[in-house]
Parts: sequence; structure tokens; C-alpha cells
Amino acid sequence: CEFCDIIVTFGRRPRLKTIPQIIAELEAIRRLGGVGGVFIVDDNLIGNKKAIKHILREVIAWQKAHDYPVAFFAEASLDLADDEELMSLMDEANIRYVFVGVETPNEESLRETSKLQNLRGKERSIVEKVHAIQAHGLEVWSGMIVGFDHDGPDIFDRQIRFVEQARVIHTSVGMLSAIPKTPLYARLAGENRLDPAD
Repeated sequence: CEFCDIIVTFGRRPRLKTIPQIIAELEAIRRLGGVGGVFIVDDNLIGNKKAIKHILREVIAWQKAHDYPVAFFAEASLDLADDEELMSLMDEANIRYVFVGVETPNEESLRETSKLQNLRGKERSIVEKVHAIQAHGLEVWSGMIVGFDHDGPDIFDRQIRFVEQARVIHTSVGMLSAIPKTPLYARLAGENRLDPAD
């Protein structure tokens, strides 16, 4: 995405923990008496779908062996909705919440910022994709942004309408920010739209 600094900071190659590392961490949590929930710190858990499916199968086996002591919160891209097997595995692994960068219901703004993964796949609306994820027992939290060039004054009402239609119970909304080194920053700097004093 044009506004995102993840790739410029960390690169395009997803890094993976090994299954023994993950199981050791889960065992440490279990030995401590468990916790209410564990946030899987990954900007997009499904960045390598083949690898995460294998990992989730091992986590499911561990969860079953220990009577599901850990609930998880994860982040994933909206194209999760296009992979039934992956959603089922996430549910079986006891991932209860998934944060999704929806960004906006405005399709022109998604195109503007190159958030194309929210637009492709099975000819469904963004609301329908969120519902598909929810149908697998995953509660969707959404990240939303206002301030794209294609946003009009009605964007606030459109965001609220989206959240209501999608039945998202938790959303975070932020203003579009041009983070240095991102393609958005480069584009706005090239258009002389950044105030270097601010």
C-alpha cells in the first residue's frame, strides 16, 4: 500500500519462526498458567499462506493436546476471505480476533493508494468479505483511514455506514499520514504537497 512503511522497513520477504520456537513459546505461556489472550505480532499473518497453514496445523494439535489454553489475536489482509481452508484453520487454532486493514469503503481511494488486495477476489463487496471472515468464528476488527484524495466530505458517514453494515464492533480510524520513505511520501513530496516545517 502506498501509505504503508512495512515493506520499506522490513522488506518483502516474510520471516517465519520455526514450529519448535512457536511450541516452546506456547509451552512457556502454559507453564505460567496461561493468559487471557496472545497477540500474534505479525503485520499480515497470511503473507505466506502455505507456511502459515502448516504452522496452524501444529498449533491446532498443541491446542487440542492441552485443552485450548490460549486464545489469539492476529492481523491479516482482507483477502483472507478468499481462503476457506485458512479461515477454518485460524478458527481451529483458537484465533478469535483478526485486525484487518479495511482502510475505506471508497473503492477509488483504495485504487489511489494501491490497496488492491481489498478489491480483488470472488466478486464480493468489502462488507461481504468481512462477513465471510466472521462466518468462520473470527471477530473482525478494522483499521480505517480518512483523508485520501478521493474522499469527499461524506467519507465519515460512509465509514460509519460500512462499520454498521459489516458488523465490526471495534474499529480504529486515523488520518492519512505520509510516513517518510513510503511511496505516499514520495508522491506528495513530488507534488509539493508536504510542509517540511510541520
